[in-house]
Amino acid sequence: MMTPQKFFARYDATDSNQRRRQPQVETRNEDQIYGMLYRGKGVNIGRDLERNYAPARGILHQFRVNVVGYLGKLQVNIAGGDRASAWFNGIWAKDCDLRDDLHFSTVLQNVVASVMREGDLLAVVDDGAIEDSGKLIHWEADQIAPLSDSALAQTEYKGCDQQNGIIRGKYGKILAYVCTGKHGLSVISKKEDATIWPRGEARLIKNPWRLNQGRGIPCVLTSATNFQDLYEILSKELQTAKVAAGNYASVKRKNAVMDWDNPTLHSEQLPENTGKTADEVGAESAGSATPTTAPNYDRLEALTGGYVDYLDADDEVEFAKIDRPNVHLMEFCEAVLGHAGASVGLARAYTILRADSSYTAFRGDMILSWVTFYTMQKWLERSYADWVARKVLAWAQRKKKIPELPAGWEQSLSWSWPTMPHVDEAREEAAIQNAIKNGTQDYSSLLGPDWLNKFTALSEQLEEARRLKLPLSVFETVSGGTIEPPAGDKTEQTKGK
Repeated sequence: MMTPQKFFARYDATDSNQRRRQPQVETRNEDQIYGMLYRGKGVNIGRDLERNYAPARGILHQFRVNVVGYLGKLQVNIAGGDRASAWFNGIWAKDCDLRDDLHFSTVLQNVVASVMREGDLLAVVDDGAIEDSGKLIHWEADQIAPLSDSALAQTEYKGCDQQNGIIRGKYGKILAYVCTGKHGLSVISKKEDATIWPRGEARLIKNPWRLNQGRGIPCVLTSATNFQDLYEILSKELQTAKVAAGNYASVKRKNAVMDWDNPTLHSEQLPENTGKTADEVGAESAGSATPTTAPNYDRLEALTGGYVDYLDADDEVEFAKIDRPNVHLMEFCEAVLGHAGASVGLARAYTILRADSSYTAFRGDMILSWVTFYTMQKWLERSYADWVARKVLAWAQRKKKIPELPAGWEQSLSWSWPTMPHVDEAREEAAIQNAIKNGTQDYSSLLGPDWLNKFTALSEQLEEARRLKLPLSVFETVSGGTIEPPAGDKTEQTKGK
């Protein structure tokens, strides 16, 4: 009789099992696990993928254009805020980088891509720190590094803890950041090669996934091995396909040509024990009245581009198998890329950029992806854009670039970002109309925080259209009648059909 199996209360995942990866107790924080050496390699992996692997670059491109695109427009929603917004968007944003001539939307795109690809970056607004220019200056992830102990001892932060370029004080509070103009240093040995920015003057832009996480971790690192393996597989498939495309046919011939300069001469025509070379025999046979040339398979040579070998045997033609690239390669790549895209929150349509499903399925892909994009936009506001706007507008008021703003203006900032495009305009507009009618949506969510300005502009445009007697459908009722202007409006009306 078999003894019944006993069941114990436990978690199978934490049990030791040789058939899967073994769990270990962690004794280090994320900064220690992903130290400077690994961080430098991770930065290289991320950049290399964007340089050389099309799907990885495509995924980062989707975040650039959907999170930021050509927007990143500031709105200051307070008395006098229109002039501040106009100056920020129209003057400062067009020339905002101290080191370059980049537009602010381009900077925002690169901030999003850099954090995903490399983990983090350090930003400073030059509010009297360098040239008092009010412009931005950045250091990339591999330019943020710790000072050596001897160099740190020469600074005001002597005795403080230091990890991966972050200087901490009591209770682990961040005090300052260390950066350098050089790339890839694990330790900055000379104090002169480093710049220390106190917290508040500089901001480390990151998207942490753990509490108490100092430096950022690139999210593409999770799927980097998938990208690298697919890159190598695809490269090998393309190379073997290229070789196969240039393959040739071989002909097994009983009478193989011995002398390629004299194709009339064949092995069976060489006299035995004459002591003459093939050239000499060929020269004698050249004047012979009886031609000895065997067929050269001209049509076969034309078919294969002239790559034909004539070999011994019974004139048997053989073609190499052309089975590259693998017919299932694309579906395999798409399946793996689907997991890579999902790791950063992208559905299949945005990962492989192909809309080959139904309206409902494709719109589902869009909704799944745009949840990520909207979240990323809010992260960009909170971690970078709001901080930049507060610093820049404070500088602009100090330099008299804009009038003084009322108290509390720092809490009145809002931004315009891209929104999910319509798949079917008619369906989407009908849905918006129903949402407005049911009170589940308002115009501020549709038009943005400056909805009142847009309404005012629209009203002026409609009045001008009435004056010019433009037959716009907005002036008609559902039944086709003319909408009367408000009482006292002397503007001429268009006649209803």
